Amino acid sequence: MKHAIPRTTLNTAVFIVATIFATAVVAEPAAGSVTLPQRISATELKRMLMDLPGTFEIVDIRPPAPYADFSLPGSTNVRIADVVANPSYRNGTVPLVIVDRDGSLAMAVGGILSQGTRRSIRVLHGGLEAYWNDAAVLLPPDPAPALAQAVKAPAAAKAAGAAPAARSTPTKKSAGC
Repeated sequence: MKHAIPRTTLNTAVFIVATIFATAVVAEPAAGSVTLPQRISATELKRMLMDLPGTFEIVDIRPPAPYADFSLPGSTNVRIADVVANPSYRNGTVPLVIVDRDGSLAMAVGGILSQGTRRSIRVLHGGLEAYWNDAAVLLPPDPAPALAQAVKAPAAAKAAGAAPAARSTPTKKSAGC
């Protein structure tokens, strides 16, 4: 029994080791977390455009020529370097939606912006290709041209003695490929 360690000394040693271990674990820096932008589907963006206009900002990072061919209502065409360098895109109060042709560059730019801001950054999943191809929610057509054609068609048909002309479908534009 001469080799027995008193109970209080053992408890003190365990307490000291536990304290050192806990301090070492807490003192280690936590691994850096990466904040990624949220993805938004084409259907969600179409609903937001129809139901909540003006409550978010849309930035289109495609080149000017494809942007001029087709763009979302209310969007602004901005170069990628300007989006990353301009602090107004990090400091805005409303959510920022970034769009491009297929969503890949927009996700990269959104990832860069998300690292230095608390602003809600969203990226159109699949880009404008997905927006154009998504048939789940369609924007309402402008009734004025169809109405004018419907008024003219019966009069022309009576004069010519022919059947009314079939309604034409709009041609599909590219998404800026």
